[in-house]
Amino acid sequence: LRTTDPTDDFIRKFCERAKDKLYIYDQTGSTTSQDMIATIHYGKHVLGCDVFVIDSLMKMSDISEDNYEKQKLFLDTLATTTRDTKTHVFLVAHTRKMSDEKEVPDATHILGSSHIRNLCDNIICVYRNREKEIEVESGKITEDEARKKPDCVVLLQKQRNYPVEGKWYFWFDKKGLRYKESP
Repeated sequence: LRTTDPTDDFIRKFCERAKDKLYIYDQTGSTTSQDMIATIHYGKHVLGCDVFVIDSLMKMSDISEDNYEKQKLFLDTLATTTRDTKTHVFLVAHTRKMSDEKEVPDATHILGSSHIRNLCDNIICVYRNREKEIEVESGKITEDEARKKPDCVVLLQKQRNYPVEGKWYFWFDKKGLRYKESP
């Protein structure tokens, strides 16, 4: 179904397929790093979850953005927890403000402690192609030229246990609200 307006029937069918497979911990406001680790244990041992997404350190009330030591301790605890529970965690980490919004960020631009990148096993950087958006908005490129340029670049910048890095290009499908491998 490729639409920005799914039907009630589509939503019901999606929820039925996702039942016992997809759980959302929707914390209103902030939480603590201890609660987040407890949530991973609960998710693994009670619900059977293997993959978690934490969005983001900014919502941890006990870790300020300039307390690099607490960030390091949390990342170390998180890494140990994932290894002990055989789970995977995607921790959303934002980048520092770039001098130019068209600049492609890399792992060294992660906001916060350098231990965020040092202690993780993988770094996947998702970059929205603002340069293309500006060119389209200003009429500097044609629709055909725009189709040749990706809307998003996904860069694998670190992989601890397998020596591969690379980048992949994606185009945004506005009707289906998703990214595709080709325009």
